[in-house]
Amino acid sequence: MKKRLLKFWGISLLCVGASSLQAQFPRSPVNPDSAGRGSKIYASNCARCHGDDARGTASAPDLLRSLAVLHDRREMLYGKELGPLLASGPNHNFKFDEKQLADLSQFLTASINGILRSGYNAQPTNLLSGDAKAGEAYFNGAGGCNHCHSTTGDLAHVGKKYAPAALQQKFLFPNYGLFIKHKVQVTVKLPSGKVYKGDLVRMDDFTVALQDESGQYRSFNRIPGTTVTTTDPFAAHSELLDHYTDDDIHNLTTYLETLK
Repeated sequence: MKKRLLKFWGISLLCVGASSLQAQFPRSPVNPDSAGRGSKIYASNCARCHGDDARGTASAPDLLRSLAVLHDRREMLYGKELGPLLASGPNHNFKFDEKQLADLSQFLTASINGILRSGYNAQPTNLLSGDAKAGEAYFNGAGGCNHCHSTTGDLAHVGKKYAPAALQQKFLFPNYGLFIKHKVQVTVKLPSGKVYKGDLVRMDDFTVALQDESGQYRSFNRIPGTTVTTTDPFAAHSELLDHYTDDDIHNLTTYLETLK
C-alpha cells in the first residue's frame, strides 16, 4: 500500500479522536457540474506545474497528498482556505473568486475520491483477515517492532485494550489523534536567520505551523530560503509506511489482536 494513501486514511481516521466510526469515514460529496468546471480551471491554471492528474511533477508537489487540499476536502471548505494559498503562496498569484475556488475544490475532491481503492465504507472490514503467525514473524523480523516494543511489556494485553480498527491505526499512525504525548518537534529557520522551535501543528508543501513553548501559535509560508527540520519520535513507524504490504498490515493487526 502506498504511503500517501496510508497517510490519507490516517488523517481521516484519527483526527476525529473518539467520534463514531461513521464520523471517522466522512463522506465528501461531489457535485459533478462543479467538479467539471473545476477541471477546466485546473487544466488552464494548475496542470502545467502540478500535472494533468494533480499528482505533481518535478517542479511542483502532488496536490492529492497536500494536507491543505486534504483538509479542504475533509472539512468540505470548498476552497475557503485554499484561496489565500493560491493568491499569495510561493509562485502563486491567482485571484479566483469564491465560486471558482469551490469548483476547483470540488475537482480536487473528486480526484482524491478517484484514487481510493474501494471508496468509503461506514465500517472498516477485513481487519482481522490476516495470519497471526505471519504477523508475529513480521513483528520479530522484517518489521523490527521488537526493537522498541515488547509483547509482555508495553504491548501486553494490547488486543484487549483496543478494538481492531484503533489497534491498526496505533501502529500505522501513532502520531495522529488526540492525547499524543510525544509530538513531532519542528525547527523553522527563516531567510532572515531567525529561528522558531516548537510542537509541529501542521505542515504541507506551502506552510508550516507550530506551537512554541510559551503556547503561542505561529505559522510560516515556506518561501525560498526557509529551512524546516523535524524530529519525529515515531520516525520508525513512518519509515515502515514505505515498506508495508497489505498482507503485512493485516497479519500484524491480527497478531496484535491476539495479545489479550
